[in-house]
Amino acid sequence: MLNLALSLAAAGTPVFPCRPESKRPYTQRGFKDASVYPHVLKRWWADWPDALVGMPTGERTNVWVLDMDSYKGAGLDALPHSLPPTRTVRTRSGGRHFYFRHVGLGNSPGRLPAAWDVRGTGGYCLVAGNPGYTLEVDMPPADAPEWLVTLIRPRPYVPRPSQPYQPQSHDRYVDAAVRAELAALAGAAPGTRGTLLNRTAFTLGTFVGAGALDRGEAEHGLFDAAHGCGLIALDGERAVRATIRRGLDAGTRQPRALPERDNTPLVDVSKLLRKRRA
Repeated sequence: MLNLALSLAAAGTPVFPCRPESKRPYTQRGFKDASVYPHVLKRWWADWPDALVGMPTGERTNVWVLDMDSYKGAGLDALPHSLPPTRTVRTRSGGRHFYFRHVGLGNSPGRLPAAWDVRGTGGYCLVAGNPGYTLEVDMPPADAPEWLVTLIRPRPYVPRPSQPYQPQSHDRYVDAAVRAELAALAGAAPGTRGTLLNRTAFTLGTFVGAGALDRGEAEHGLFDAAHGCGLIALDGERAVRATIRRGLDAGTRQPRALPERDNTPLVDVSKLLRKRRA
């Protein structure tokens, strides 16, 4: 495995050690620690001689990987069209990794069938040459077909038809709170975005629980803000929606105590929720 790691590193591919039983990284920062320096690799494999060789996907290697899990019971016929010839690795579970040139995809499988997954920005895979990982098609990664990329990319943000929000009171208070929360999320810095999404979803959930905010509009606004700060590209649509759902559920169970009615004209909060980061 050390020789495999060194040969890849010599060709310019950063690698890192993974646990043989779980495929999880040994290093503290995982794929972010991937290196091309021989002295680093030699130290790692001296510490973990049983380690498998992992490779980050995305910008650092200029590839993304379409992962077919055979144990989930769906093969190539589950896709709407055939895949073009490209670098292909058979995995130890009997599935396949299809390598394509990186086009900015994250790890979200989008609307792919359940047996398929994506390894892109923020992901990694085990390389051919590891036990059970066999190179089936030896060629450079091809360009992914447009139909495949379209299935994977998050749907573009499409504003819902404007429907004036009709609370019984507290318009100015809700207006200001929604503006502040979604603006902070849309401008969140790397490393804080996941935590802030959960906290913002909880906060909006307290308004939902108080009957001052429509849950569907809250979900829509949170998803749009997460898209704006790059969290969907990093974590994937499925994970982001799950975080939003959990945060709103928790907040709804703790309704916010709202101030007295301010008698201002009704505002269209749905427009505020859809306001994208400039």
